[in-house]
Amino acid sequence: MRHEPYASLDELIAPETLARVSGEPVRSVEREPFVGGHSASGSGFLALVTDGGAGPRFVVKLSSPARDWIVRATGDTGGREVLVWANGLLDELPPEITHPVLACARDGDGWAILMRDVSDALTPETTAVSAAPLGADDHDRHLDALAALHATFWESPRLADPALGLCSPWHLYTSLSAETAHREAGHPNQVVAEIRGGWALLPTLIDPDLATLVDRLASDPGPLCAALARFPQTLVHGDPRAANIGIEPGPPRRLVLLDWHFVGPSVPATDLAWYLDDHGHRLPMPLEESIARYRDRLRERLGPRFAGWDWQAQLDLALLGQLVRGAWAPAWHVVHNENPVIRERLRAHLDRWVASARAGAARL
Repeated sequence: MRHEPYASLDELIAPETLARVSGEPVRSVEREPFVGGHSASGSGFLALVTDGGAGPRFVVKLSSPARDWIVRATGDTGGREVLVWANGLLDELPPEITHPVLACARDGDGWAILMRDVSDALTPETTAVSAAPLGADDHDRHLDALAALHATFWESPRLADPALGLCSPWHLYTSLSAETAHREAGHPNQVVAEIRGGWALLPTLIDPDLATLVDRLASDPGPLCAALARFPQTLVHGDPRAANIGIEPGPPRRLVLLDWHFVGPSVPATDLAWYLDDHGHRLPMPLEESIARYRDRLRERLGPRFAGWDWQAQLDLALLGQLVRGAWAPAWHVVHNENPVIRERLRAHLDRWVASARAGAARL
């Protein structure tokens, strides 16, 4: 189903628009700063208070190439998060997954995305290095929903639709590189400095030869992209970290997925690797068991389509790819985090991830 963006932010957040897109009565609206979270990319947020606080709650995300370094780093010239909504891709998500987007609009040289306020559904304490362990039921639901997403778009022709403006594998692997961080050095977000510092520290923390390979692939992921392209492709969210996911109370209890900056084609283990790496010590079971659970859920959903391709090979490559995307984060925290318990925990996490990625390096 095709959706048309509104012409301006003012039109998007007018009471009559909010009532129309939400299906709830709205008589008045006030803009306030959004204090329920922050953006690592530089996007801005507004909270919409309706009917003096008695009406439904909304959040507006403001994004543009001028303010958002991830928009620039992923080659997003058309407003990817708007395009996947406008062209109906979000309508095709499986029933195990929901999203909060209600409508979008042009906003100067960028875009405004109107969302339901789902703050209460999001994973609490979403700083993965310090948050409490994830419940086994929620973890299982997360894995099952990701498997449902990947089975739904398995080798779908939508992956090649230029109207969606999907993130290419190349941009997926270069967007968080040292080169990107140096290019964006003037951006005020702390994460940009952490990316730059983490990459500089990595050769001092892992085998220098592997560090060199990972750094080279982060700047030129051509060999990794070519290796991954040998396997069946699906749609990946690209950023299922703790800050972007939650469980809608329901019924039914569905996975809420936010932030579609990185959505694009890849192998299914790309999302799995990002999710497992980000949650780290929060996982309620060993890494290998989590991988096996996801694999079994994907196999159940694909049926005969699961046969005839090398699950382990794409997993190995995706685990290497995750080191290419995210090795900077544990490297930075291993050295700079003020909590010695977290430093030790992330040292072990980095070592474990390096061991998993070596098999992928052998498959290039």
